Amino acid sequence: MESVKREACPKCNSTNLINYVKVKTGDNIRVYVECVNCHTFVARYTLLTYTSDKPYEKLLRRLKCLEYASGKKALRELEEYSKNIEQEFLDAKTLVSTDQSKTVEDMIKEKYDKQLEDKNC
Repeated sequence: MESVKREACPKCNSTNLINYVKVKTGDNIRVYVECVNCHTFVARYTLLTYTSDKPYEKLLRRLKCLEYASGKKALRELEEYSKNIEQEFLDAKTLVSTDQSKTVEDMIKEKYDKQLEDKNC
């Protein structure tokens, strides 16, 4: 099961949102979402990892711990990593449903219901 939804304010239904990213040593990254129009709290996400529009920087940090005999191999991995992130983003945009009535909570519940259903087979 795979679904994508554009986040919207539960109060005014605006998609004009701002993210506050909180990074604290020892904690997962937290993102707090606020509606720009009515200043309502929309959601909080807890992240394990974060990738920006420069995914190669994240991979470079990870590769720093590894030794590569070949700079070409490292470059190929960087390029592949960036392509994968970009493709995931494009896939998510094409999967956005025109039916935006489902809440994110509903989508998550459906995911877990499907996992339970698959385990009970």
